[in-house]
Amino acid sequence: MTTPWFEDQNESYQEEAFDAFSSKVLYRCIDAELKWDHQADLTACYDTLNELEDTVTALCAELKEPHERLDKLLDTFYQQWLFSSSSLKVPEYTLNSFSYTITMRSGTQTTLAVLLCHLLQHAELDATVTLSQGDVHVHVGMSDEEGYLIEPSTGQQSWYITPENACEENGDEQEPLELIFDEELYKLYLAQQKWSFISESKFGHALHCVEMLMELLGDDPYERRDRGYLLNQLDCPKMARDDLQYFINECPDDPAIEVIQHQIAEIEDNNNTHH
Repeated sequence: MTTPWFEDQNESYQEEAFDAFSSKVLYRCIDAELKWDHQADLTACYDTLNELEDTVTALCAELKEPHERLDKLLDTFYQQWLFSSSSLKVPEYTLNSFSYTITMRSGTQTTLAVLLCHLLQHAELDATVTLSQGDVHVHVGMSDEEGYLIEPSTGQQSWYITPENACEENGDEQEPLELIFDEELYKLYLAQQKWSFISESKFGHALHCVEMLMELLGDDPYERRDRGYLLNQLDCPKMARDDLQYFINECPDDPAIEVIQHQIAEIEDNNNTHH
């Protein structure tokens, strides 16, 4: 269960992307599952992914024209492989697992977008995950001014053309697409998985996500705040108090300060009672 201050979005997930990354983001996201589920067997996931990649390679050999290649790959992804969002009562953290998405052909907007983008890039198309009006989409650029936006749950395409003088005519009214590259996309995935674990009270799993984010972000006060909440749920009050106090010291003007102060007071009251 979340508390009101969890609704705040940490702006660090929307910073400019890093140029360097250790491996393709999809592989990093798949392997991340081993951090919170040490018993996870990813063999079937990688076997299936290899089969998908091999099929894409074969399609590329047949179709040289980019538009035809894109259309064929989307038809294959949605009509032949039947990837889609789920209508079943499946926990969000399961749908947000790439091993589930790849093997069961069902997932969230984010997992479907990352997988589709990976396969489009494998097909040598200029594909990037993007945020459009708060929703995750896949952007496929055909030129500097033209391209497609693809809704990852359905495959619905929107073709756009950006006029050369669009900025002069519209000023700041036309909001540019927010492209999310590998490092930032990995952070976004971990953050979403963290919230999905918290919503199902899987606090130990969520703590692993926080620790992975802190490896990337350092002593980010919002991650310290979230870690404090999770540690308190896991009966580690002293460490929880230190993290929550760190957030108060670093972000004294945050709207959630009173909530955090109340949590610290509860921790101290419980500690005094036990002693």
